[in-house]
Amino acid sequence: MAIEAQSEWVQAALSGDIDSFGRLCEWYYSAQVAVAYSVLGDHQLAEDATQEAFARALVNLRKLKDPGRFGPWLAQICRNVAIDMARVRLRQRRKDDGAVAYDGDSDEETLRTVRQGIDTLPAAMKEVVILRYYDHRSYEQIADVLDLSRTTVNGRLTRAKRKLAKYLRRQGVLESEP
Repeated sequence: MAIEAQSEWVQAALSGDIDSFGRLCEWYYSAQVAVAYSVLGDHQLAEDATQEAFARALVNLRKLKDPGRFGPWLAQICRNVAIDMARVRLRQRRKDDGAVAYDGDSDEETLRTVRQGIDTLPAAMKEVVILRYYDHRSYEQIADVLDLSRTTVNGRLTRAKRKLAKYLRRQGVLESEP
């Protein structure tokens, strides 16, 4: 979306046009789910976090200083909501005293190992990986959502793929390099 159109929708929403805010939500929905998923690792919880982020954004829209930066502002709200949800989830897990061991087949175990590898990545790398491969965003779209340059997105993805490959080799999922 062009920054001008985004700014117009934000200005209209600030003036009370709820449909404009709805358009912004539709435009950014899947990207925000991906941002939340990068923190939570659960699609349903990521959708819940995204809905909560939109609600918080609507309530706090007047605090947005630059309408052209709505996407990165919303991503930060969504990231914070997801982090809060992850903390609650962790406390609940500790309270419930552990999880049951998984006895799935090898494909399921491989997917689980890949997800664990993604979880070991630093947050900034994890976000770009999830936006790129989970949400199928282009480098330009990722740059727009996270307020980064395309070069930075490329660099983070490259480093993330190297780290993930190293992790998967250690786990025996990938063969060692020759």
